[in-house]
Amino acid sequence: MNPSKTSLAVLCGFFLLAFSSLSLAGVLRILAPDLPGTSEPGGNGRDAETVKRVLQRCGYEVKFLIQPFGRHIFTYRDSNKADAVMTVPLGTQLSGHSTAAYIWYQNGAVYDANRIPPINSVVDLKGLDVVTFKSGIELLELEDFEASFGSVLELANQRIHSHLLLLGRVDAILADGLIVAEINRRILTSATAMLDLDKLPDLKFAPIFTPTPYKLVFREPEMAKTFDRCFDRAYAEGVVTRIDEKYIGRLQRSLGFRYLGF
Repeated sequence: MNPSKTSLAVLCGFFLLAFSSLSLAGVLRILAPDLPGTSEPGGNGRDAETVKRVLQRCGYEVKFLIQPFGRHIFTYRDSNKADAVMTVPLGTQLSGHSTAAYIWYQNGAVYDANRIPPINSVVDLKGLDVVTFKSGIELLELEDFEASFGSVLELANQRIHSHLLLLGRVDAILADGLIVAEINRRILTSATAMLDLDKLPDLKFAPIFTPTPYKLVFREPEMAKTFDRCFDRAYAEGVVTRIDEKYIGRLQRSLGFRYLGF
């Protein structure tokens, strides 16, 4: 083979390999929870879109690996399937490098005002049958109050929460208001929803718990620093606020302008 052609082939191969490496380096695999309205396949939802848009500002694209909430953290801890994990409680210790809090969730009580009196504080939950997410009693710091409930269920599938509430099997859902409102919206706008209901519920949201902050954890320390820097820039430019308004605003009728002040 002609030496010059050989050199050219090697050079082309080098550039092709370098280009492929750069392309792969620009895509981050992030483990994310399956939470309607906040984190869903394709980067949809308030939380996922915030992460996606911030990282795009840093020059990265994101591939989300969606798993049930909680499992996404265990998968990050126990495998090398992802470069980072999002929606991690601030107090959770994982190997890797944490960002600052980038998003807050607003837990509260969702109830049917046609069936029970107004809920304005945790005290108003006394005697009620409630359902919450997995480990919700602990995360909402209700251990000392648990005995006063009529009954309490902890279920990972939050879609079941809404079915239980709408069918009158529980009095209140204790969870994030935006997630519950989005699930309720989907159920109540489905073709068959009305077949199981005697009348339309009057659903209310009471933000009776302190907002909860969440962070990302990256395997590489520089990526955590980069995310924080790009988040600050995106926030200053109004990107984060516009995402909040997009997802929270469309559910304000259900949330009553009580979700994180929106």
